[in-house]
Amino acid sequence: MEEMGVLLKLQELDLELNKIQAEHDSIPAQMEEMERDCNELNVEIEEQESELKTLKVTIREAESKIALLDEISKKYKQQLLTVKTNREYSALLTEIESVKREKEELEELIIQNMEKIEALSAEIKEKNGRLKKLGKERQGKKDELDVKLKELSNEMVRHKRKRGRLTGGVNRPTLKLYERIMNSRVNRAVVPVRSGSCGGCFAHVPLQKVADIRKGSQIYTCDGCGRILYYDESQSDS
Repeated sequence: MEEMGVLLKLQELDLELNKIQAEHDSIPAQMEEMERDCNELNVEIEEQESELKTLKVTIREAESKIALLDEISKKYKQQLLTVKTNREYSALLTEIESVKREKEELEELIIQNMEKIEALSAEIKEKNGRLKKLGKERQGKKDELDVKLKELSNEMVRHKRKRGRLTGGVNRPTLKLYERIMNSRVNRAVVPVRSGSCGGCFAHVPLQKVADIRKGSQIYTCDGCGRILYYDESQSDS
């Protein structure tokens, strides 16, 4: 049956077209993934740069407090020379010691924050390097995908034109049946009868129906899955 031959060609074309369409549709997702990687790295860098600024502000504030404490300590030491009682002297010594401890704590804080700044700066530098490299890779990949997208679009246009020519060789009811089955997301709409079974769902096909399918005088479908059946001459129909 000539129509069956056209249907088989149409099916192979549609399977290829679906494959092209799937590849075409996957490209924007690939581009989004690359963009997302760059954005995530950018966010990490921005967060670390913000943390870096906070640490530097903390150091400046600590340095200002230390300068103020030095002034206070100097003032207390001068007062030691003028006190007249042991009680006043002891009180000043206590204040001087308290200022000293506070200063030491601030100095330790500065050291810790400077260490953090050093480590953070190294991380930011490394990530900026990665971001620059990723940006170049992204642009190269984007250019590559843009070309691929255009090629696939052109290929789909060619396949659709060829499909339009093929559908002219199939009567409308058969074409509607074929397209309904293909749109139901089965792998193939047209399958062979092999060894007395449907090539799609493997349901048994009665011998008389196999004989009718072999004659090719009309379109037959599987009672199990609804696919269009054709006789595979390369197989026995035992």
